[in-house]
Amino acid sequence: MSSTSSLSAAEQFIDDAISSHQSHQATTTNGDGDLNIVENKLQVLKELKELYAQKLWHQLTESLELTVANQSLFSSPDDGELLVNLYKIFVNDFEERLNALRLARVAVHVSSRCKNREEAIEFLTSAMEKIKTTRQTSFEEAVVYVRLHIALLYLHGGDESKAKTEVAKDAKQDLAQWKAPDPSVSAAYHYLAAQLYKHNRDFANFYGSGILYMAYVDATALGDEVATELAVDLALAALLGEGVYNFAEFLAHPISKYISKENGSEFGWLLDMVQVFNDGDLNAYDLLCERYAEQLNAQPALVAHERKLREKITILAFLRIVFELPAEKREINLADIAVRTKLTVDGVEYLLMKTLSAGLIRGEIDEVSSKVVVTWAMPRILLKPQIRELADRLDQWIAKVSSTTASLQSELMITAN
Repeated sequence: MSSTSSLSAAEQFIDDAISSHQSHQATTTNGDGDLNIVENKLQVLKELKELYAQKLWHQLTESLELTVANQSLFSSPDDGELLVNLYKIFVNDFEERLNALRLARVAVHVSSRCKNREEAIEFLTSAMEKIKTTRQTSFEEAVVYVRLHIALLYLHGGDESKAKTEVAKDAKQDLAQWKAPDPSVSAAYHYLAAQLYKHNRDFANFYGSGILYMAYVDATALGDEVATELAVDLALAALLGEGVYNFAEFLAHPISKYISKENGSEFGWLLDMVQVFNDGDLNAYDLLCERYAEQLNAQPALVAHERKLREKITILAFLRIVFELPAEKREINLADIAVRTKLTVDGVEYLLMKTLSAGLIRGEIDEVSSKVVVTWAMPRILLKPQIRELADRLDQWIAKVSSTTASLQSELMITAN
């Protein structure tokens, strides 16, 4: 019997892949820019073979994850076919020895190299069924992880039924029953939810799910192009989302830097707009609308919701007035609000009713004295400027308390004498 016939299918596959790349290397000249790529691929394949031979399953898993994720090295359609077969033949030989969730991540990466969506769904479905049979550690999370990506593929194909089921019921219930789901599974769930809401143009829920997704991933790992696209979508959703009045989570997150002027982004104006909404600065909003009219008009969603944007920034301008006042002095003249919000007094009354009904403040309108008394305002996430402002206010309060204490002590000493 020949040595070739005694090899397992996995060993035969990896040997054939190495042999093929060695032949390619021999026909590639030193001056050819592809030579380094071929050599790097050979190095990766030889490393996989060596780790497999030594049965170093943990190191082999890590090497596999890096290999299938390296789209710059394995970039051609032939490379895609190589990775798919690598999983089907090579990984299939020892998959029961691997951590189920890491195996699932490898499968999802490989699925992106399938020829079409249908093939990717079939590939992932097969991988998921095999993971179920291994019943390795964390296999339940692995199954949910793959299932979420299958639902995402269906959603991208125009079928949102599976995505809806996962977001509203199946995956949601699975995640709820685990005390500490793996971050990659939570990220997959929130990403699917965000894409579903984006598909349905549900800006508020997209924004919420997108921010939750970013809590589980590193923005730099997404790549500049993907991170920039996501930052633009989140910024637009923050502006357009019904009931979205807190923007600090986005502004404080590294993802926002991808559309900053400092980063050379063409969407710097959009980040400025979100900052203005966060500040509740109506005058700055009007200036930005004038300065960036061309960019604004190039965004159909912003044009279509121009009236709602004006209403939202006006509400935020009023909330800014409230936040600037000490909690015990939030009795505000309607005329003062009218000046700051550029409304008539009648318009202010409508604004107050809108703000009260939205649950952004609590209080009452005194129509006789033309005042509003605010007893509670929606908490907001503070950025550094607001924290400094709060610190100044706290210093003033401490000074006031100290002064009152000193005055009381003086009066007590006079009484004692």
